[in-house]
Amino acid sequence: MFAPPQGPDALPPTLPPPARLPASGTTKAASGPELRRSANDSHVRLRVDAPTMPRAADIDFMEAQELLEELAEDQITLSMNLTCLEETIGLAPRDASARAAVRTLEARLADLGALRDALANVHLASADSRLQRVMLPDSPLSDYLRGIYAWAHAVVRALDHLASSVRSLRPDWALLRWRIEEAKNFHFDELHEGMRADLVALEVVANGGSFGADRPRVEDLRYAVERLISTAVALEEHLDERFG
Repeated sequence: MFAPPQGPDALPPTLPPPARLPASGTTKAASGPELRRSANDSHVRLRVDAPTMPRAADIDFMEAQELLEELAEDQITLSMNLTCLEETIGLAPRDASARAAVRTLEARLADLGALRDALANVHLASADSRLQRVMLPDSPLSDYLRGIYAWAHAVVRALDHLASSVRSLRPDWALLRWRIEEAKNFHFDELHEGMRADLVALEVVANGGSFGADRPRVEDLRYAVERLISTAVALEEHLDERFG
């Protein structure tokens, strides 16, 4: 028989106690190399600034630019459609039964060409960004211009349909009259006074020195808008006349 272990050998095996950390100010443990900062290390603390929000004036300018780009596309489309209408009218017969209708179509084509040119003058006169505060999406002038283009496009389509039917000597005058009347709803002539008031207010600001010595030419834009109004009114009056 073996005797049981005595003394320290009788204790169960245990893990050694953890080593004590050196007190502050004492020599560091030699368990690893001491970390030192290199002279090439950057110690600049970076700060990320919050994104700058655009000013209200910048937003207005961008919205006006988007509107002008939209209207410029309408201008190109109108010019192309007028060219197609001119070609369709040129193919119409010239006999006695169609001569009067063709003559009226040619006259309305000239009216639409004048309207296109008046719209182009408004585009040119509003090129100065300082004038574009009257071209914001909800302003009377922008609503009027959108309506004018919608009206002109609808009238061109109606006249093109008439010109095609004249070629077959079966024009539908009732349908033409209905389409002309429907298209007239896009001529927002009730906006004339609001447009004029905005332009007068802008001219007062410009003449008051807010833009400095190099003030924008508000009078050119006013003239272009007045010419557009008179051209559109003349077109509507001529469209109300009897065709043929």
